[in-house]
Amino acid sequence: MITSIFNDSFEFLGSTAVMLVAALLLDRLLGEPKSWHPLIWFGRWVDYCRRTLQLPLSADVFNQRLLGVAAWCAAVLPCLFVLLLCYWLLPDWLDSLLSVLILYFSIGWQSLREHALAIATPLSLGHLDEARVAVSRIVSRDTHDLSESQVAKAGIESILENGSDAIFAPIFWFLIFGAPGALVYRLANTLDAMWGYKTAEFLSFGWFAARFDDVLNYLPARLVVYTYAICGQWAPALRSAGKAEVRWKSPNAGPVMAAGAGALGVQLGGEAPYFGKVESRPVLGEGEAPTPVHLEKAIWLVDKSVYLWGLLICILI
Repeated sequence: MITSIFNDSFEFLGSTAVMLVAALLLDRLLGEPKSWHPLIWFGRWVDYCRRTLQLPLSADVFNQRLLGVAAWCAAVLPCLFVLLLCYWLLPDWLDSLLSVLILYFSIGWQSLREHALAIATPLSLGHLDEARVAVSRIVSRDTHDLSESQVAKAGIESILENGSDAIFAPIFWFLIFGAPGALVYRLANTLDAMWGYKTAEFLSFGWFAARFDDVLNYLPARLVVYTYAICGQWAPALRSAGKAEVRWKSPNAGPVMAAGAGALGVQLGGEAPYFGKVESRPVLGEGEAPTPVHLEKAIWLVDKSVYLWGLLICILI
């Protein structure tokens, strides 16, 4: 009798829906660890792999790409092996706890909200300089001369895109492959952030990291398009996402941001200053120019999307 109760309890704690809810609650309550996050240690390991394996820029492009693949494998596969070894050695209840912790470290819902609110709060109070500093922490464009509307636009674009990358994609791969899926996605996404630049240094070496991240984000991004549409304005969101498929530099960020823009009834994209030059980008969405109110609505749109995913997963799985 007692054994049966314990077995039922472990089975309940090990259910995918329960582990997901637990990880989301941990993330909202604790946020992202600032000084001891595992990705800090992973970043140091990644730097070592690059210094060891990256070829000189004078080397053949094929060989540079090949060593980039080798560096990616050297960075990711040992971490995956350690996780699988832990699953093999640990009892079932510790396996479930480890899965919750892996997913907690893989998602960044609360961190995204904190960065977004750090922009939205001073912007709504008219403290433009403070909002510019806050938005500079999450975007690569020049922010020192941005207007109120441009700051709101930059914040909204980052929130919508990172909502897909930092929340829904790791959840998607957790549902497909469990904690190993979430782990590989988060590490691959981190490698793309570190190596996926179109600069001379990383164009060939980081080619695989960038392309593999695109592949991993393709299906989750399309689900996020429909999620934003359900949680906002349906027709404008899907209409806007359809227009962005072939016009944006990223095959995943464009449709996601466009869907979010349409869902919010706002226009994103367009001109933006990068590294001293104004870059002309496609216009995403439809409606009015961004305001601080739209930034706050973007935060709520992502929150509603998380609640929707959580509800559906609890019902269906």
